[in-house]
Amino acid sequence: MTTILKLVRLIVLAWMAIGAGGAWAECTGGPSTVMLTLPSTVSVARDAPVGTLLTSWVSSPATTNYFNCTVPVNTTAAGVRDQIGTFNSSSGTTISDGNGTYTVYNTNVAGVGVAVGMRFYVGSIGTCSTGFTGWSPWGSAPATWFGQVCPYSPTAYTGSFGSQAVMALIKTGTVSTGGTISGMVAQTAPVYGTTTSTLTGQAVAYQMTPVTIVPMTCNTPDVTVPMGNFVAADFPTVGSLSPRPASFNVSLLNCPAGVAVSGTQAGIIHAVQYQIDPSNGTVITNVAKLGGTSPAGGVGIQLFTSSGAVFPLSTLQSLSTFNGTSGGDYLIPFTARYYRTGTVTPGPANGVMTLTVKYQ
Repeated sequence: MTTILKLVRLIVLAWMAIGAGGAWAECTGGPSTVMLTLPSTVSVARDAPVGTLLTSWVSSPATTNYFNCTVPVNTTAAGVRDQIGTFNSSSGTTISDGNGTYTVYNTNVAGVGVAVGMRFYVGSIGTCSTGFTGWSPWGSAPATWFGQVCPYSPTAYTGSFGSQAVMALIKTGTVSTGGTISGMVAQTAPVYGTTTSTLTGQAVAYQMTPVTIVPMTCNTPDVTVPMGNFVAADFPTVGSLSPRPASFNVSLLNCPAGVAVSGTQAGIIHAVQYQIDPSNGTVITNVAKLGGTSPAGGVGIQLFTSSGAVFPLSTLQSLSTFNGTSGGDYLIPFTARYYRTGTVTPGPANGVMTLTVKYQ
């Protein structure tokens, strides 16, 4: 009986030793989610300049103790690492918020990117040879896990580790269709065991609230311009114009009103430009070539402004009357006339021109 009791006592002591060893090699904290709150809707002029902010910079709390690791002597690596989240395809551009310069990553909405900055925190790491403690400088959220790891320390220690994220949405191209952006923008996790042992199961995820991108444009209906019928005698010399100008309007309708968001290009159409291009090119400067089957010869089409000046084709013009805070409808008056360019021959005298509008 005495022998049996001693055996039982030895088994209990061994189990307790194993339990103590398991508690020694441990990092606590995570997994968890930190929300970064952005506007639910961002209205942006379709052709706003590339590289401009569509939202203000939003940051998480500067947290120093997401993880706490108890590290024994000379045997265990420990630290913290960060990584980019859902959006990990670089747009090839960068942007700075004054603290750091960050890669702009593509999102699921064409023309809109996300910039994510990260910094990490290292508390006590004993007498580790790497020697880094405190907050790191701001930098772009890395494409692969990156941070600060102590390979080992000649003294045991308990260290705290943390991080902070900052983000904004950036214009990367033409925003034609819009859509909703959401997802995890970055994550941070402890390192424990070996220098490559990132404990992703304990990661803190930085999640952005959903943002719906709405491109701001006006409606531009097609215009048909009846030019009338003319005979060769109506154009006595090269450079003559048809005697009856055809009046018409280019319309920009239902332009959205908005309110500018301070420090960004969002919320409003700041300016409108327009350009008219002849589909078949020009005969001479600012005189459009006719199109279609067997067209009349020796004539082209010329456009004039409301003041009677020749309208410059294929050249951007500003809509000076546009007001982005009020929106509404805008009419741009024109007249069109045939212009004699050479020997006149009979036939259809039709032309097609394309209106291009830029919203900034």
